[in-house]
Amino acid sequence: MNFDLKHHQLIEDGSLAGCYIHQPAHGSQIDDKAVLAERQMLEKMGHKVMQVQAKGTTTTFSEAMQKFTKKTGYQSN
Repeated sequence: MNFDLKHHQLIEDGSLAGCYIHQPAHGSQIDDKAVLAERQMLEKMGHKVMQVQAKGTTTTFSEAMQKFTKKTGYQSN
């Protein structure tokens, strides 16, 4: 199913495949009304939505996701 999402991106592979992640647009914050509305729509449809913020020495989105999956032990269905 394809959505016209402005604030979230579907993760298509790896251990988080099938989850949506907040992908901030320029000037977009996680608590903006549009971001929250999009997140709630996805969650009501049964999708898992995540907020990840890279910190420290993490330099890429891929590295942030790898650290997140190791830290949480998350495995997709």
